[in-house]
Amino acid sequence: MGSIKVKICGLKREYDVQMCMMPGVGILGFVTEYPVPVPWNLSRTQALPLLSMVQLPHRSCIVTGGAPDKVIELAANLRPSMVQLHYQETLADTIIISDALRELNIDVIKTVPPAMADRIAQFGVTALETIVEKLCQTSIYGLLADSRVPSNASENGTALDLEFCSQIIKLAAKPVIIAGGINAGNVCDIVTQTGAGFIDIMTGVESFPGEKDATLLSRLLAAIRNL
Repeated sequence: MGSIKVKICGLKREYDVQMCMMPGVGILGFVTEYPVPVPWNLSRTQALPLLSMVQLPHRSCIVTGGAPDKVIELAANLRPSMVQLHYQETLADTIIISDALRELNIDVIKTVPPAMADRIAQFGVTALETIVEKLCQTSIYGLLADSRVPSNASENGTALDLEFCSQIIKLAAKPVIIAGGINAGNVCDIVTQTGAGFIDIMTGVESFPGEKDATLLSRLLAAIRNL
């Protein structure tokens, strides 16, 4: 598999969690109490038994967002390995959340928004150089470059901006995960063009929203092994 790390996100079924507990999949992601309706969303009651299935060396991650108090309380209740902030969290919010969760040994991933308006709202600037530098000075684990944002959160297979991803990867002193429309057919080209070492897949291994497909997952992992 080389050095490419894989996160499979949007898990909703026990069968899919078991299927993803295989070599090549490092992180299993669960969209939990996300602030807007999406097909992959779980309540904390639904998420808890699925999270408990994840065993080392695999790691669990809840994908959520909102006010710091809400995110911290949710993470403290569920105790995932990681929390992915994927809504409208500001830099100040991110610092509060990541510092608090570090005390619980929970890592934080923060999404870098592709839209200028979202960057202004969350970071006060549009320049990726400044945003990445500020994030890398915090206690977060890593950054996420994703084409999926709150405004298109329920859409299927959103296209990835390769230049956007490449720029963040080059600038960051912390791990960068890339996500958005990645599947077995395009993963090799995307990794080659961006230099990514960490990818996040959701719809690219699904037969239906929230239902992972074993054949598609096997094809994806096989393609990565050939890189």
